[in-house]
Amino acid sequence: MSSELMAILIPVLVNAAVLVVATVLQLLTISGGISAFLLGSIIYYFTGFKGWVLLIFFFVSANIIGKLGRFVRAVDTSKIHKKGSKRDWVQVFANGGIAGVSALLYGLTGDLVALTMFGASLAASTSDTWASEAGILSATPPVSIITFKPVPPGMSGGISWVGSVSAVAGSLLIGSSWYNAYSSGENIKLMMLAAIITVSGVVGSFADSYLGATIQGHYWDPENNLITERSSQDGIPFELCRGIRWIDNDMVNLISNVIAVLFATTIAFIIL
Repeated sequence: MSSELMAILIPVLVNAAVLVVATVLQLLTISGGISAFLLGSIIYYFTGFKGWVLLIFFFVSANIIGKLGRFVRAVDTSKIHKKGSKRDWVQVFANGGIAGVSALLYGLTGDLVALTMFGASLAASTSDTWASEAGILSATPPVSIITFKPVPPGMSGGISWVGSVSAVAGSLLIGSSWYNAYSSGENIKLMMLAAIITVSGVVGSFADSYLGATIQGHYWDPENNLITERSSQDGIPFELCRGIRWIDNDMVNLISNVIAVLFATTIAFIIL
């Protein structure tokens, strides 16, 4: 079998196996599973096994922390959140699409800036997800990043000490793992890029919180007497009370990911 065929076949088989496991564990919808399979295959093919491991680390850690948070503190966010715990194709694209594009650019050019973009995208997704999921474990209620007044756990735009520390930890793990994956020894340039990736991930996480508190659409649910991210229920639309109607949490995730990548790209161009 030719090496070219194997280079394509291995990513397909590996990601097919991951898809089966994720489906059995009910972590993804059908559309989410197909999208994750395609995204994983692209990242594996263009960044190699090392880059793919970073993607899997984000995916696995996000689900573990999410389930742990809901197990330790039984916080019901179903009335607030638009979607459930199973990720669909939109969520996969919002959190991993930029990483996929960056991986493609790196595969085509071999440029370190593209590889830095890839790391920054995953760092931002990991940082934001860890902050959101681990924030539920906070003993004190989260506060709005704008007003610093208490908000319900799980509400977009809320921050907590537990969530913020988790955001830094998640981004730091991606940054350090990226460095270990792509450096063959002590490399000052890659160390600087890894630091940029780490900072960019945290920037993306806080950008997500800010956008969630300002432009993301929030609605008034009269039946449950609360503010929700769901625009309707049983076909009945809710009244928009703040933000922009067409900007939901997935759009905020995508925008904040782009912000993180642009931040990393700008700094990387300066130092390279």
